[in-house]
Amino acid sequence: MMQAMILAAGLGTRLLPYTRICPKPLFSIDRQPILHRTIMKLIGDGFSDILVNTHHLALDVQNFILSQNYAGTVQVCHEPKILGTGGGINNMLKQAASVPILVVNSDIVTDLNFKHIYDIHNSHDDPVTLILHDEPQYNTVRVLNNTVVSFKTNDTNDTLKAFTGIHVIDAIVGNYIPENKNYSIITAYEQMIHDGHRIHAHIVSNHYWADIGTPQGFAKASARMMSQTAFQTVEKKFHAQKLKGDGSDRFWWRYQSDEESMIMVDHGISRIAVPGINLKNIDKTPQSCLEVESFVKIGNHLHSCDVPVPKIIHYDLFSGIVFVEDLGDIHLQDYVSLMDEAHIKFAYQSVIDILIHMSTQAAVGFNSDWTCQTACYDAAMILKYECRYFAEAFLKNYLGINIAWSELEMEFSALTNAAITNTQWGFMHRDFQSRNIMRTKDQFYVIDFQGGRWGPIQYDLASLLIDPYVGLSEYLQDELLAYCLDQYSRIIDIDSHSFIQTYHYCRLFRNFQMLGAFAFLSKTKGKKSFEQYIPPALERLRQEVENWSFVACPTIIDCILEKGL
Repeated sequence: MMQAMILAAGLGTRLLPYTRICPKPLFSIDRQPILHRTIMKLIGDGFSDILVNTHHLALDVQNFILSQNYAGTVQVCHEPKILGTGGGINNMLKQAASVPILVVNSDIVTDLNFKHIYDIHNSHDDPVTLILHDEPQYNTVRVLNNTVVSFKTNDTNDTLKAFTGIHVIDAIVGNYIPENKNYSIITAYEQMIHDGHRIHAHIVSNHYWADIGTPQGFAKASARMMSQTAFQTVEKKFHAQKLKGDGSDRFWWRYQSDEESMIMVDHGISRIAVPGINLKNIDKTPQSCLEVESFVKIGNHLHSCDVPVPKIIHYDLFSGIVFVEDLGDIHLQDYVSLMDEAHIKFAYQSVIDILIHMSTQAAVGFNSDWTCQTACYDAAMILKYECRYFAEAFLKNYLGINIAWSELEMEFSALTNAAITNTQWGFMHRDFQSRNIMRTKDQFYVIDFQGGRWGPIQYDLASLLIDPYVGLSEYLQDELLAYCLDQYSRIIDIDSHSFIQTYHYCRLFRNFQMLGAFAFLSKTKGKKSFEQYIPPALERLRQEVENWSFVACPTIIDCILEKGL
């Protein structure tokens, strides 16, 4: 019988704040907790008896193990007081049915064969076998003639290797670990070397190994495992190219094999639930969904409604990684950049056709529980995410206008109440602009739909037409507004006067939102490329002020005209 230990008691400090709520062993990679992956691999490699030590959030780990129906015996060894790697091993040795015993850290992912490692240990008489490899950032173990000479050395000799966190031990190791004390196994090994015991070094290569103990390591391992599932292959490597990001904090990559290509978007660890644990409230944000959930759920819904969006191929909500269909690199902004106005008009009419289909057909069966931030574009959302955003990020932080929100709130509230009167509701994308529309396969596609919610059907049209990335002429905007109104009237009952009135309010609020976003991204986030779009958006707002047709807002108008125009 082969027996193994999994060290799973650690606090996971490198993965804070996520480990305050979820223990590191239950972090999900490709929809499976890391602990589960390790247990299943051990069982698959012939280990029938497995011990798991616990301390931090021990009940969560225990409940997860009890919820599974493993083919082997998996026992929990709880440590009321954390004992470290050495103390944890010694505590489990008391329950060990046999020795030698294989020990593996719970924060690594590897394809190494555990039985082969166990057999290597049994092929010699040394009390310990350490599995080492060449991992430059961790190479601190000095090796000579297949023997560990020392740990934590600064020697630059090429015999330095890294400890994989996998080792096989005999019972004598317990003699070098004090009882009930937080103690490192490396300290025990150093004492064993001092006393003349030989620590066998087995160096491996051409394998996969990842330390998931940091957010970066976890993301890298998640992407690698998920790419195999997405491409339906066990290849170790794909060509991955990092793509230019957008205004969000997400990261984008293009993954390519010899036959196909996909886009991976990394939202970051999302604090979603793993089995039996709800991580949503780690940051106390009162919202239905987090962004990656909305991305997946709304994306799948739009696809089912025949809205041209990239197909979602594979995802893991915990890691925040999603693989989607690759639509190439041509945005609407690029596509129309060299066109004359007649061809631009034709292209935009095609996009408006998609907008109309999306706003009407995707409204059928749309569930507001899928939304992030807010369920709909209501007064509270307009005030917080558009008006106040504009006032604080743009007027105050960017232009330097020293005015309190309380001095503006009443006027913004009046504008908001007027805007949502007689609103015609549908599905609203919320960021329907030229960089979120792709051209591929002779067709336009819509991306970045995670902000979708209930809202006025005119909002996305306003976003599209006043988009500063393209800068459509007022004449063309009016023509496209008329086209959209005509096409809507063919499928739903539309009051043209109310439609146009709400459209102009949506233009105003969208302008507020854009200026707030461009100011925040350029000044606070340091993404200076967005600053070039402030002047055209500001000029459009100046025109709105000169032709003000909304409720009276003298303080807001004074702020807009005070400087920068």
